[in-house]
Amino acid sequence: MIATLKSYWPLLPALALYAFLADHLNFTQDDAYITYRYVANFLNGDGLVFNIGERIEGITNFGWAVYLILWGKLGLDFIFISKITGFLCGAGVVIMTFLIAREVFEGRALWFAAAATLLLAFNQSLAYWSPAGLETAAFAFLAMLSLWLYLKRNRLLIFSIAVAVWVRPEGALLAGLLLFIEAVQTKTWPRFTLGCVGVAFVLSLPMVAFKLIYYGSILPNPFYAKTSFTIDQLQDGLEYAGRFFGHYGFWGIGFILPLVFFKRLSSEARAVWLFALLYTAYIVLIGGDVLKVHRFFLPVFGPSAILLVLSLWLLIGKLKRNTRYVILLVVTLGLVVNTYNQPKAYIDKYLAHERGFTEKMQTKARQLKASDSTNFSVAVATIGMFGYELLGHDIIDLLGLTDSTIARYSEDPIPGMVTTWKEQKHNSRYLLEKAPDYIVFSTGIKPSAPAERALLLYRQFMDSYRTLGWYYPGSGSGGHGIITIIFKKTHPIEGEIVPVYPVEYVQKYKEGLEAISRGDFEGSVPLFEEAQRISPEPDYIYLDQQRAFSLMMIGRVNQAKAAMDSILVRDSTVFEAHSGLYRIETIVGSPAKAEIHKRWLLKLVPWYFGRIERTTADMKQRFENRR
Repeated sequence: MIATLKSYWPLLPALALYAFLADHLNFTQDDAYITYRYVANFLNGDGLVFNIGERIEGITNFGWAVYLILWGKLGLDFIFISKITGFLCGAGVVIMTFLIAREVFEGRALWFAAAATLLLAFNQSLAYWSPAGLETAAFAFLAMLSLWLYLKRNRLLIFSIAVAVWVRPEGALLAGLLLFIEAVQTKTWPRFTLGCVGVAFVLSLPMVAFKLIYYGSILPNPFYAKTSFTIDQLQDGLEYAGRFFGHYGFWGIGFILPLVFFKRLSSEARAVWLFALLYTAYIVLIGGDVLKVHRFFLPVFGPSAILLVLSLWLLIGKLKRNTRYVILLVVTLGLVVNTYNQPKAYIDKYLAHERGFTEKMQTKARQLKASDSTNFSVAVATIGMFGYELLGHDIIDLLGLTDSTIARYSEDPIPGMVTTWKEQKHNSRYLLEKAPDYIVFSTGIKPSAPAERALLLYRQFMDSYRTLGWYYPGSGSGGHGIITIIFKKTHPIEGEIVPVYPVEYVQKYKEGLEAISRGDFEGSVPLFEEAQRISPEPDYIYLDQQRAFSLMMIGRVNQAKAAMDSILVRDSTVFEAHSGLYRIETIVGSPAKAEIHKRWLLKLVPWYFGRIERTTADMKQRFENRR
């Protein structure tokens, strides 16, 4: 017994390292709050829905949601449960990697199995996603467990596949991969896997029946919102996989060398190689993932680490024992250092972004609730934290994840629109017909997602929506604070809803806003002026305002003042113009005029005026120094 336990010693340092990294990288992903909203609505008696009364399956983790509901029914904090479960499942991935490695190395090379496990423990992406609140680590654990049970020919594979199917649709892919692997290896009918999959299918029928009856569809709505099957999607998948191979795959060595020595591989090693290869091919075909940090590759992390060490085994396995272990030690140290350092800056960047983003969206939603006590509706491109904070309010997902009309009846792609967003579906006409009380862009006033940029092609959006802003002193703002912007419907939507503005003006407007965010106010002015030139009249009022703001910031005060006065003639509710003129009149010493704009600001954005007063003194000092 003691001797058996001793053979598992590599798990102790690996699990300790994994736990340390998971604690260091701990955060809650914004998308997790989509599931949390479904769970909260169910627990509140409103059904397993995102918006009350709308039966749309906007999640791809049905079983995960059911699991959290069970804990919620017991009166426990289901968000905390989701994070703890994810952490434990991440540890399970480490354990299963060791067990599979022992099978691959046939129990005769414990140190090689230990090297593969340690390599996985240094994988920060596993530690990043495990406690993030999503089902990612749970599914990765189930995938690894299923692979191990397949290698052991253990009929508990029935239950691991069944649970995997409940947790994510890729559970069906997992079953298909194992069927294919057995058929290739045995060159006959895959009887063992087929029997397990058949029973697992039966166990999945209650979920299928519920979806058909409750939602009217087996496939979740995000399938329609995200799937396009285009060349661009394939290119995205190749880029996504390429980043994985650069960070963790050591440029495919672990996939290539086993193929070179394929005849020397054991049945178990061939199964692991096929699993990793086919799952990677699937990721490429679906275009990778919207979320960064290699989320879709979690089921491949363990097999990839095993294959990498297996490649070393194939090269040095016939050397003398002491020589082998010296080489293994040296190479493992190099692999570990590279595994940790190569993606570190990349992961740190996205971790800071996600932490700041969820904090900002939570603050924005709470500020909106505090300023509007009505049962308002909101359209937003990032529905996670924002939607969870606004339980009971109708939330329209601009990207269509929880809206079947946008997902299934998207408008055609806009010619000439260049975007890095994978979610390109939108339906601006439908959205404007619904006339939500508020519209929230993912990056404040800047239109980023195609669904956001498309709105700026419609006069109805330009005429009917005006901005509100709050001061946000969040940790992600560098200590200086930022202004969070949303759009409020202030005028009725009238006329035929058709696009009348060119996409080129939207692009120039966006580039001008990006120049401002970099602090390049001088460079933003010609971009805004080019957008004005190619846009039919009337100009978008916020295009004029952003140009005026940049003019003010570079000291062309008279031009800025004239532009802002002109804006307020068109619409006196543009608080940014009042804010700019209040600052200008205060700086040039016109207190009576400044008082007029102060009264407007106290009427339009009373919560924001304190911030304006604090920054005006700083601006006055800068302008005086410039003179």
